[in-house]
Amino acid sequence: MAPGYDLGAFDCGQDTYNGWLTNGAEAAVKAGTAGVYLLLEEATAHPPRVVGYYAICPTGVVRDELPNSATKSMPNPVPGFLLAKMALDRSLQGNKEAKWGTQLLVAALRRIVEAANVSGGRVIVVDADDEGLLSFYSSHSFLPAEGHPLRLYMKVATARTLIARYDAG
Repeated sequence: MAPGYDLGAFDCGQDTYNGWLTNGAEAAVKAGTAGVYLLLEEATAHPPRVVGYYAICPTGVVRDELPNSATKSMPNPVPGFLLAKMALDRSLQGNKEAKWGTQLLVAALRRIVEAANVSGGRVIVVDADDEGLLSFYSSHSFLPAEGHPLRLYMKVATARTLIARYDAG
């Protein structure tokens, strides 16, 4: 995350996410608990306007939370990555042509796959904050975790496949 952006102008429609960007993101980066990445609109604004963001951090997943088919030969806990936060400005939400939400998710998955290629990690976890987000993540190959209705996971190998499919058009 780079200084000099007007984070307070970001509005995804949820105060929790808006507030985390302005009050928690920088602290998370400084503490080394998460990497925070910004989607910028560079058209005419100076500095560029923040229109989306995501945060990633390392995590371990208790193997029992994953379906048996996903846990073969995995250690316990399973090393992975948490897509801790992801939000899109209201001005880009619902754009069926550009699919900004999908683009932001794919950017996050790319970053996670790059990190996994260097450091390891087998799963990606996301906590949907409400049931309305379940269909978005499910439509992008995330599967529900055992016993946690709003927690979803994806194998890093699945993310590689999803990215390749996205790049192929």
